[in-house]
Amino acid sequence: MSPRTSEQYDQIRHEKKKLIMDTALELFAENGYHATSISQIAKKAHISKGLAYNYFKSKKELLDEIILTDIETFITNFDLNKDGILTEEEFEYFIRQSFKLVRENLRHWKLYFALMLQPKFSETFNLEYAKIAEPFLKMMNEFIESKGVADPHGDMMVISAMIEGALLYTVVAPDMFPSEVMEDKIMAEISRILNKTSTQ
Repeated sequence: MSPRTSEQYDQIRHEKKKLIMDTALELFAENGYHATSISQIAKKAHISKGLAYNYFKSKKELLDEIILTDIETFITNFDLNKDGILTEEEFEYFIRQSFKLVRENLRHWKLYFALMLQPKFSETFNLEYAKIAEPFLKMMNEFIESKGVADPHGDMMVISAMIEGALLYTVVAPDMFPSEVMEDKIMAEISRILNKTSTQ
């Protein structure tokens, strides 16, 4: 048997890291962040505690990585050409891809939203989100402002809350709030807001 290549080792490391993160998310969501230990995560993932610590120095670092990874999953689809200017097409793509992401891994996002409601998560999420989201929120605010609305910052907050709220409801009550229907309704409502000029 030939020795593994560096690419194979990288793949193994990626898979192990993802296993630990997925297992931690499940336990954090089901049992609570404070009530979950690295030992419990390692046991459920069928790895040694030492190996878990080889990837993450602490439970806090593990939580931070989960949050950071999921935030970046959404942000990847924002401003596709990375020119710092958000277009209408890019904004629509971002929203539709966000719904698609949630649809394709409903269980993951259900666990994520359950974790989001926990105090420790909220504190970490707010810190990480503030650091990462600032340039994207600025871009979004400039895009909305370019539409000539009277209160671009207020509309940005409303639009953001609508998107996040719709995603949450499609996760926790998919039968009552079907994802495809919510996606189209949100797009229609955003269009209505953005087409409401400052003279109205």
